[in-house]
Amino acid sequence: MAVEIDNASLQKCARKLVDFALEGAGHALVYHEFCAREPKLKHTPAEVFFREYASSKLALGCVYWVGCCASHGILDKELKNLFLKEAMNLFQTPESLGDATRFSESLYASYADAEQSPVLGVLVHLFHELGLEAVRKPREDEDGGMNAGFLFMMGVSDALKNVLEGRFDDFLYAHEAIRTTPKEGAK
Repeated sequence: MAVEIDNASLQKCARKLVDFALEGAGHALVYHEFCAREPKLKHTPAEVFFREYASSKLALGCVYWVGCCASHGILDKELKNLFLKEAMNLFQTPESLGDATRFSESLYASYADAEQSPVLGVLVHLFHELGLEAVRKPREDEDGGMNAGFLFMMGVSDALKNVLEGRFDDFLYAHEAIRTTPKEGAK
């Protein structure tokens, strides 16, 4: 059953979740933990990582938002794109062109391969932008495998998903009044 939601109220939720995704408080911790698992990252200035990581988080937020809408029966395309719209509102000045480009590339990576997880696409793109490899190449004395830093970032992405989903759910359950009754004969 499709659920109808008040657009303005849900837009406030999207704006808050975009703001949360951009909060820099945890970025330094992620950077330091990531560096501990991926020594090559130590050669990348923290500011460069923060810019790329923020774009990746916004792209993942768009993916997670659509999933949250689906799990709550929100089918309206405009509502499903509210997080994207709020993210795009960040890029209204000429100075934000670089950030807009990074976000656009990360978002494209999330949907580039329908056979692949959007998270995987975004993280592979992030690693590429940082000059890192997601898969370790085998050496004579060992097998190849997933980079420990990549596995760490998969966990970080999963944590982001859990928090965004939780906040989306909390918002909807706390604001039952924003749900409107579907009109007779409405699809």
